[in-house]
Amino acid sequence: MNNGLLENLKAFAREAWLFLTSVLFLKNLAMMVGVVVGFALLSNWWLGCYTNHGESVQVDDFTGMHFSDAKRQARDKDFEFEILDSLWKEGQPSGIILKQTPKPLSRVKEGRKIYVTVTGDPDAYRLPNLKESSYEFDRYAKRLAMNGVKSRVKERVYDRKQAENSILYFYHDGKKVTEREVKTGYFVMAGDVLEFVVTERLSNQLQVPDLVCMNFTAAEFLVSTSNLNIGAINEEGAVSDQSTAFVSRQEPAAGEPVQMGGQITVWLSQTPPPGCSDGNDSPASDQNQ
Repeated sequence: MNNGLLENLKAFAREAWLFLTSVLFLKNLAMMVGVVVGFALLSNWWLGCYTNHGESVQVDDFTGMHFSDAKRQARDKDFEFEILDSLWKEGQPSGIILKQTPKPLSRVKEGRKIYVTVTGDPDAYRLPNLKESSYEFDRYAKRLAMNGVKSRVKERVYDRKQAENSILYFYHDGKKVTEREVKTGYFVMAGDVLEFVVTERLSNQLQVPDLVCMNFTAAEFLVSTSNLNIGAINEEGAVSDQSTAFVSRQEPAAGEPVQMGGQITVWLSQTPPPGCSDGNDSPASDQNQ
């Protein structure tokens, strides 16, 4: 390296050092650092105020409460409520909270929105044509039960021409309803009870109704109105609520002959067994027909 270049580098280094140690540079540098630190502190303070950083409250268990009562109870924590869905539950008034998200006793920020599923009013259901079930009471009653409508035999009438247990007509709220009215579109509400007049052949033997896919409450109701009894009750898997469990198996099988007053053994599962869905029976699809 020649002497001229070395001297230039030394001179540049001296000038740079003098600039970096000058009062003007140090003053500007201190101002820049102060602005950056101040901005960082201000941002952290604002973020903490906006999110309540490090603060949380426990979510109460609102299940089983009426929606309006839950809203009043949650005012002190500034919770907001939003209804995601409503389900009809027999024997329960509308507006009762069934499920909530976030779950009870979890910790969240104040002002969090609570999403709930509540009980609602029963849905209107258009009755299917009797012909679709071949006028057979047990088959028709099972279809109604899957949509929340109960059925029972009001009277048995001797008829040697028609098959045993054929539907002649039924009563709804004391009114006689014929096949013609059902064809033109007859609506009932979930939870209603229909009383059927069916045929018999004057025999002590009955056909076992098909209980599979029905919930236990509806199955027990149907069996009792068919002059039969529920025998042993077995559980398949964990059954938390027998009244809302579904019949997954039965013995004797549907259609087998049994003496009047005989017993039917059932197996229950908390969820419907495979193949039980009947999308054609939904109230919405029937009303759009």
